[in-house]
Amino acid sequence: ANIVETSYGEKFVKNWISTLLICAFIAFPSAAKADIAGLTPCGESKAFAQRLDASVKKLESRLTKYETGTPPALALQKQIEKTKNRFERYGKAGLLCGTDGLPHLITDGRWNHSGEFVIPG
Repeated sequence: ANIVETSYGEKFVKNWISTLLICAFIAFPSAAKADIAGLTPCGESKAFAQRLDASVKKLESRLTKYETGTPPALALQKQIEKTKNRFERYGKAGLLCGTDGLPHLITDGRWNHSGEFVIPG
């Protein structure tokens, strides 16, 4: 019977690594796409895309009332760009949207949604 003895240092390192891995699994759970019932990622939501289209069309219809290059037309063009950029950022940020196409902030304390309530606060 060959018994392998391990030193206290080896046991400590193994226990420390095991503890670290367990903490990592608890602190950083894998992100589920539908982790909140009824919500979908905004980047994949049809209602979110429809809201973008409706917002841009509304601004573009207002833009037709002004001549190109006038201050109101330039302001509306800038607003259209801002609207498109805002929707793009929301889509890429991993926010979840409801059936209404609006982003919903998840503030239940889960770390995978911390950017929705820690950073703004």
